[in-house]
Amino acid sequence: MMNTRMLSWLMLPMLLSLGGCPSDGGSGGNREGDGGGAIVYLADQDSNGVFELYKATSGTKINPVLGAGKSVTKFSITPDRTAVIYIADQDTLGVFELYRVNLSTPGVSTKLHPTLSGGRDVTSFTIAPDGGSVVYVADQDTDEVFELYRTVLGTLNNTKLNAALGIGEDVADFRIIPDSTGVVYRADQDTDTVNELYQVTFSAPTVSTRLNVALPAGRSVSDQYAVTPDSSSVVYIADHDGAGINELFRVAFGTAGTSVKLHPALTLGENITAFEVSPNSASVVYIADQDSNDIFELYRTIISGVVNSKLSGTITGSEDVTSFSIIPDSSGVVYIADQDSDEVYEVYRTLFAGGNTKISAVLVADGDVSSIQIIPDSTGIIYLADQDIDGVNELYRTIFGGATTKVNPALSAGRTVSSFVVTSDSSTAVYRANQDTAAIVELYRTTLSSAGTSTKLNAALVVGEDVTDFAVR
Repeated sequence: MMNTRMLSWLMLPMLLSLGGCPSDGGSGGNREGDGGGAIVYLADQDSNGVFELYKATSGTKINPVLGAGKSVTKFSITPDRTAVIYIADQDTLGVFELYRVNLSTPGVSTKLHPTLSGGRDVTSFTIAPDGGSVVYVADQDTDEVFELYRTVLGTLNNTKLNAALGIGEDVADFRIIPDSTGVVYRADQDTDTVNELYQVTFSAPTVSTRLNVALPAGRSVSDQYAVTPDSSSVVYIADHDGAGINELFRVAFGTAGTSVKLHPALTLGENITAFEVSPNSASVVYIADQDSNDIFELYRTIISGVVNSKLSGTITGSEDVTSFSIIPDSSGVVYIADQDSDEVYEVYRTLFAGGNTKISAVLVADGDVSSIQIIPDSTGIIYLADQDIDGVNELYRTIFGGATTKVNPALSAGRTVSSFVVTSDSSTAVYRANQDTAAIVELYRTTLSSAGTSTKLNAALVVGEDVTDFAVR
C-alpha cells in the first residue's frame, strides 16, 4: 500500500532528478543501449561498498579505479552521449570533486575545477542543455560557503556565477535556463536564512538580479521552482503574500519584482504542494487544497490571462491527487489519485480540452500505482504498481484508449522493480529490479514491442553487490 504523499514530477522530466539519475534523456548516438542510446549504471560491482560507473551491456568500468571507502555519488551523461560527468572522492578520501570521463576512453578522467582542499566539496551539478558547460555548487573559495560555479567543457575555463555572499549565506540550488544563456538560483544572498530567486547570465557572471518581490524575515521561496521551457520566465512557490501559505507565482525575465499569482488567493492552512509547466510553456498544472482544506486536487492555470480550472475528477473526504505529469504534446495531464476508492491509488488522464478517464488496470486487493512516466511520443504511459501481487511492484504499459500490458517478465513474491525510465525514442524501458536473485538489484531493459521479455545490462554481481542507480540518454 502507498501511504505517503508523492510530489509531482516537475523537476523530473521525467521520473528522476539531475545528475546521476535515469532521467538523463533518451536514446540516440553511440549504441550503448536499446534504442541506440547510452546507458551507464552505478554499482559496487568490483569492490563491495565502492560504487563506481559502468557501461551497460559490456560492464566496462568508466571511472578510474577508486580505493576502499571511495565512491561516485552523482553522475550524468552529456547531451551528445560521448561522456559522463560525475561527483566522487576520487583523488582524496572524503573530498567530493567533479570529473568528466569520455566513454571512448574509460579510466581517464579530467577534474573540472581547481583542486579542493580538505573539508570542501562539490554538492550538485547540472550539464547545460547545449552541452557546452557544467554548472555546480561547491564551497570552492570559502569553506562552508556554498556558491555557484561554471566550467566550460571545451576549455575548462572556470568562473563563479553568483554575486558575493556573506558568512552564513549560501546558494541552495539552481536551474539552468533552457536556452543555456544563464542560471536561476536560490540563495539567502540579501538576507541570511531568507532564500530568494536570482538570475545571472553566463555572459555577465557575478552580476545577479533578484527576481521575486523582496521577502521579509521568516518568508522564503521554496525549493520548487522552474524556468519555463521557452526560457521567458520562472514559476515558483513561496509564502510571500502570507506567512505559512505556499502559493504559486510567475515572474517574467526583465520584470524582476513584479510576480503574478497563478491562482485564486489561498487562506491559512491551504497550500500548493507541487507544480509543472507544460512543454509549450502555455500553462501550469499544480496540486493544492485550493477548494477544500486538506483535500489535494489538480488544477491548471493558463498563463496568458491567468485562467484557472480544476482538472481532477470528484475527490472527497481523505482522497487526494498525489502526483502527476503533463503529456509531452501539452494536450493534457496524467495523475495518480485515490479518486474512486480511498487509499487505492490509480492512474487517471484529463485532456485540457475536456474529459477525465481512469487508465490503469484493475488492482489486486491492497495494490497501488506508485509512479508513472508518460511515453515521450505521447501515446500512453508506463507505470509502476503492485497490480497483480500485493507488494510486488512491476511495470505496466497502457496505450491511451487501449489495453494495459505488463512490461517486465512476471516477478514472484519478494521481487520488485525499484525504478525505471523510458528512452526518448519511446521504444524501450530500462529498469532496476531484483528480478533474477532476490538479494541482488540489477539493471534490465525491455523493448516495449516485446513486452514480457528483458535483457540484463550489468555484469555479474554477487550477493551484497547492487546496481543502485543508472542514467539513460
